[in-house]
Amino acid sequence: MDKNVLKRFSELRILLVEDDTLLRGIIFDALSLYCQHVQCAEDGEEGLQCFHNGNFNVVISDINLPKMSGLTMSHEIRKVNEEISIIILTAYDTTDNIYASMDICACAFLHKPFELEQLYNTLLMCIGKIASKNHWIDLMRGFSYNIKSKELFFEEKEIHLTKNESKLLSILIEHFGKTVSFENIEGNVWYDKSATPETIRMHINKLRSKTYYELIENIQGYGYKLLPKISIALEK
Repeated sequence: MDKNVLKRFSELRILLVEDDTLLRGIIFDALSLYCQHVQCAEDGEEGLQCFHNGNFNVVISDINLPKMSGLTMSHEIRKVNEEISIIILTAYDTTDNIYASMDICACAFLHKPFELEQLYNTLLMCIGKIASKNHWIDLMRGFSYNIKSKELFFEEKEIHLTKNESKLLSILIEHFGKTVSFENIEGNVWYDKSATPETIRMHINKLRSKTYYELIENIQGYGYKLLPKISIALEK
């Protein structure tokens, strides 16, 4: 894993709330490989108490918990901290659960079973959101983006972007980790002018040539997503 990513992971302070003992242990071990501070709770009441007694910037919680549901616990956490990143885990991705997760402004919704790499990449997205509060997004491989000035840098050297490239990267950054539709891109980059999918693709490829190809993912038939992915070889 990139040294800068390792540093960012080590700075995360994670509260893990999961009643499944086996799964909780697996996630805890996986997180502890890279994060120095991970605390566990096995029900919603214990999770809320841990939150009030600790200092966390990420909460990972199952929905169906004993004593207090993960959603109720998250609502209580949101009353105190509007900025903390909340990741919801569930085996039941029903419409009600998805809407409830949106209501607490969860930054991600992971459906069980999931690969550990999915969890790592979700945490990477959280790192990006945490960093954005300081106006900087780490795009990996030496690239970074200043949200305030809307400037792209490679190892502290600014990379020139055209007006449309800058707008395109800005909207992808704004929806970091989420898919941005062709229509949304067209409306925000070209405004009242029309842009064909080929035109959008051309500008995407120009951004890729100035950064790296894997930075922007093509969601076929819908749009594009910016999410620097990390590949992790788990220790056996």
